[in-house]
Amino acid sequence: MIICDAVDERDPSGPAAIGRALYRAYNRHDAAAAGALYRPDAVHSEVARGKEVHGREDIVRGLAGFFTLFPDAHWEPLREIAGEAGVAIGYRLTGSLQAPMGPVTAHGQQLDLRGVHLVHTDRSWISATEDYWDGATFQKQMTEGSKGAH
Repeated sequence: MIICDAVDERDPSGPAAIGRALYRAYNRHDAAAAGALYRPDAVHSEVARGKEVHGREDIVRGLAGFFTLFPDAHWEPLREIAGEAGVAIGYRLTGSLQAPMGPVTAHGQQLDLRGVHLVHTDRSWISATEDYWDGATFQKQMTEGSKGAH
């Protein structure tokens, strides 16, 4: 097991490298590159929303939608714990809402959210990801930022 306080490039292969490649694709807002890291039958779970996305194509579509909502989204990896079958990455996600999100009107609400990704790997592919973040914090940031803005 490898534990790092800051994500670095020490391990050029394995689950940690796959996790780092995923975050590089996220920060380039390249949904296709992120999707290419997943197995075709992979699953992504948004635990706070109780939602699962099945299959690489739907994962890519979901990421592209997120990048439309938050075109300045940036993931800062804070800590990783890697093992043979995957990596856990603690992160800080920042950005601003720039497109309507359901009933929430976009007024540049600031997103500043900490979370943890569990990235399950199967050799050189991501077989599943679980994203844990606080839904109440997200909701508060998106709705309080829109009060009084027109």
